[in-house]
Amino acid sequence: MRLDSVLTILDKPKHSQSAFKRAVQIQAATGAHLDLAAFCWQPMVESSEFFDAHQRRTLRQEILLERKQWQRALVQDAGCAAKDVSLHTAWTDDIAGWVRRALEKKPRDLIIKSVHQTKTITHTPLDWELLRTASVPVLLTSTRKRKPSGRVLAAIDLRHTDRVHQRLNRKVLAAAERFAALYGAELHCVSALEISNVLRDLDIIDERETKKRMLQNSQDVLAELLGPYDVKKSNRHFPVGKVGQAVTQTARKLNADLLVVGSCAHRVRQFMGLGNSAERILTRATCDVLAVHP
Repeated sequence: MRLDSVLTILDKPKHSQSAFKRAVQIQAATGAHLDLAAFCWQPMVESSEFFDAHQRRTLRQEILLERKQWQRALVQDAGCAAKDVSLHTAWTDDIAGWVRRALEKKPRDLIIKSVHQTKTITHTPLDWELLRTASVPVLLTSTRKRKPSGRVLAAIDLRHTDRVHQRLNRKVLAAAERFAALYGAELHCVSALEISNVLRDLDIIDERETKKRMLQNSQDVLAELLGPYDVKKSNRHFPVGKVGQAVTQTARKLNADLLVVGSCAHRVRQFMGLGNSAERILTRATCDVLAVHP
C-alpha cells in the first residue's frame, strides 16, 4: 500500500485534531506529502436576510483567512516542513463532495479523518459518505486517549471464496502489514465463524466440533492468504459469533491500535465488506479503523 500522498480532513479548531496527529505520525515514518483540508460554513453568512452580497463576501474572506492562519500555526507547532504540506481552506457544507472533486483532480493514497460519533453510537453522515464513496482507503481515527498496544488487527472473510472477496482479503492484509510496520506493531488477523444459535441451543450441533470442522475446511484458503505475511498462529483469531460483534470484541480484547476492514459499494447495500456486518464493525469499534476497497 502506497503512502506518498495523504489527504487529511481537519476538525474545527476546538477539537483535539486526532486525524492531524495521525497524519504527522505517518508522514514522519513515510515521508508522505500531507494535504490538510479545513472547512468553513456559516448558514447565516449565506443568507440575504442578514447581509448584502458585499458583506457576505467580506465575512467569508475574513473567516477563511482566520482558518488559514490557524492551519499555518498548527503545522508550525507540529514542526512540519512547509515543503511537505499543502493547505486547503474551503467554504462549503458539502465536505464529501469537495473530497470527491479533490481526488479527481489529484489522486491521493489515503484519507484521514477523526471519528465523530453521535449519542446513538453511530457515525455522522460525513463519515459514512466518505466510507461509501471515497475511491481510496479511509482511516478514521479515534479521539479516545489510550496507550499503544503494538497490535494491528486485519479482519478477513473466510466465508466467501470468490475472486472479489479474496482480492479484498489480500488488500486488507497488505494494508494491515503496512501499518503494522509503520507502528512497529504485531500483525494479527481475525475471521469470525458464524454458527447457528438455534441449532446450537437445541444441541443439534456441537459448537466445538463445528468450529473445528469449519477451520479445517478453510485451511487451504487461509494458508494461501496468510502465506506472504508474518502472522504467527497465536495471532490468528477465530471467534464464534456474529461478524460485527465478534470482530470488535476481538479488537477490544487485544486493545488493537488499528482495525483494518474491507469495504466496497454495492447496488443494494451501499456499504459491505465482511458480508453484511461491516457497518456493525465500524459503529462498535473503539480504536482507529482503516477501510480499504477491492
